[in-house]
Amino acid sequence: MKKIIALILALMLSLAVPGAMAEALPAEEARYTHPTQGYSFIVPDGWLMVDETNIDAYIAAYEKGEMAFTGVNAQALQQMKAQIVQNNCGALTDPYGNNAIFVSDSIGTLQTNEQFILLFLPILKQQLQQQMPSIEFTSDGEILTFGENQFISLAATYQMSGLPLSLDQLYLLDGTRVHCISLTVSTVFGQAVADQFYAEISNVLASFTLAK
Repeated sequence: MKKIIALILALMLSLAVPGAMAEALPAEEARYTHPTQGYSFIVPDGWLMVDETNIDAYIAAYEKGEMAFTGVNAQALQQMKAQIVQNNCGALTDPYGNNAIFVSDSIGTLQTNEQFILLFLPILKQQLQQQMPSIEFTSDGEILTFGENQFISLAATYQMSGLPLSLDQLYLLDGTRVHCISLTVSTVFGQAVADQFYAEISNVLASFTLAK
């Protein structure tokens, strides 16, 4: 679980401050499948999905001026690259820089949702509070259902570089693994943009499937 919290914090620093809307959006396959973790979901039109298999190509395209997606840029991708490759994770970003980070990790032994809430959520909350003193938790331990999956939720608000941000973490248990989907959202472009992000992410989560 230390891997999850450390990686989320590192990628939040790279992606949390949104840029302007993109002038041209990258084309994506309708459904993304992680090359080794096996989870799969639908990518919304105009969003960018980055993992270790494509990050070098996207960095090169940005540096050559072949892509205009200013919610993420070449510098941000370079900062993310080491963490993405080392931890075998991915980042899904909308045109405004709001994002979802996908991290998978072992929890050692089989856990129920109730056991995870009791044993792991207090540790995660404590670590987040240590890293972000301004954080205020708005929800923890609620079970949210999207499609056929039940996600354990942890929600909070915080400030970064003067921007108000929302952090929503969703945990899906998969045998002795946990998949953490961490959402970072800003209202700097207005509540309608944030609401649209959450609507699209709801569709992503409803389409989320695990390898059998």
